[in-house]
Amino acid sequence: MSVGKFVMTKGQYWSGLTTRNHLGQIYATRPMVASQITGILLAQAGMKNLDTVLNMFPVKYLEDEGDFIWKMVGSHERSIPLVEARYQGAVVNSNTVNVGANRAEIEFVFAEKYFTDVHVIAGSKPDIYQYRVLADPKAEGVNGPYVYTVEVWGGPETYQGVPGTELLTGEKFSIEGAPVERTMSIKGADLNFSSPYTLKNTMSQLRVETTVPGNMINCKLNATDVFYSKIESLDNTGKLRTSHTWMQEIYWRFEQHLSRLKAYNIMFGKSNRAEDGQFLNIGKSGFKIESGSGIREQMEVSNIVTYNLFSLRILEDMLHELSEGKLNFNERVFVLRTGERGAKQFSQAINREGQAWKELSQNNPAVVQKVSSPLHSNAFKAGYQFTEYEFANSIKVMLEVDPMYDDKVRNKIMHPDGGVAESYRYDILYIGSTEEPNIQKVMVRDNEEIRGYQAGFRNPFTGERGSGNMGRMEDSATITAYAMQGAMVKDPSRTASLIPSIIYQF
Repeated sequence: MSVGKFVMTKGQYWSGLTTRNHLGQIYATRPMVASQITGILLAQAGMKNLDTVLNMFPVKYLEDEGDFIWKMVGSHERSIPLVEARYQGAVVNSNTVNVGANRAEIEFVFAEKYFTDVHVIAGSKPDIYQYRVLADPKAEGVNGPYVYTVEVWGGPETYQGVPGTELLTGEKFSIEGAPVERTMSIKGADLNFSSPYTLKNTMSQLRVETTVPGNMINCKLNATDVFYSKIESLDNTGKLRTSHTWMQEIYWRFEQHLSRLKAYNIMFGKSNRAEDGQFLNIGKSGFKIESGSGIREQMEVSNIVTYNLFSLRILEDMLHELSEGKLNFNERVFVLRTGERGAKQFSQAINREGQAWKELSQNNPAVVQKVSSPLHSNAFKAGYQFTEYEFANSIKVMLEVDPMYDDKVRNKIMHPDGGVAESYRYDILYIGSTEEPNIQKVMVRDNEEIRGYQAGFRNPFTGERGSGNMGRMEDSATITAYAMQGAMVKDPSRTASLIPSIIYQF
């Protein structure tokens, strides 16, 4: 149903300096006010819950501004791709046969120094073909590649060597063991190491300001005028608040706008830094604007899956990729943050694809329940919704609906099934143990926010007039706030997203 027939005045939108003339032009007549609520509908879509989400993340305090770095160590167990194999003076190809027959030496070329003397290594068929490293590698050039001398390892069945198809470029090799002689062995395999990844982000700065004419600072809101009557709106917690003077309304809007910008910067901020470290935008002062990546941008470097038609199979395949060989069975519990449409889609998929379910009835489970109603003495309600699911191998998913995904102000791409496309997105903010926070807000200690004002005749905060101290000759006041903050996703590989492909269509 349209609310148009209840509207006496239509909301107008503007920015910057607000004078009495602005207010007069919005509504010039003065009908009696039937309600103290003048129809200001506060479009908070997503803001309340976004603040709640960000409060989940602990704050990492730095002692100085600028770039901040953190280190992440990858797994020491890796597969190394083969650059090429050489046998009898030629590069092995798919037509080469009997490579390394009768323990003849072979040369393996890798781009990095990972294996050592004594290691036994294997390619994609480790149960059939293995190779013993005979010496530490020799570098061909300052930084490689590295040439290893190896021999075929195994019983008499390996005397025929291996086919060239097993030693082509790109074949991945890993360590299988380090066998040595039983009597008077003199050397063992050495250790290999993985240097940590060094990740970097930078602090972002944002600033908000507004100017108020002096004669508006203590402007009382006229109770007989539709606009000048008490302005009532909902705060972030859903409580009703009232502005009695225009300056109170300015304070409220100022704080609200600043809070929203800070939340959006932490979650959705995009870095303007190039690969060479240069920042690509210049501010009004002539200096570079330095802006870091928010949580969403850092998440999107890892574990992103797009889909056209949602199914449990797509979700299950993604979660198995994140779990297999990485998480214990008791750690495979995933919380999916999504919108209302995503929650509905999830429930419908279970209902459609969960063929093992018995037919739902009044007793299995009690989806039909008795209720009180003036319409009938024997009234019932019916219905159900799936909000959790357990896949094979102890993989469990639970849904959390976040209004941020249904925000129609920020999310403008509509989905063909209804609602905004973002509402069909599923995000996992952390995978595995939660003992150490994976996502943190970053702030500079004692420098989270800076506030100030410049006033003429009238102080905007105290209402004092004519104190003799004036920051400007103009009869006005400007209030401003500056915030510095950043975000850190320590290990993006511990986050994941399942995203409708329509969002990425250009």
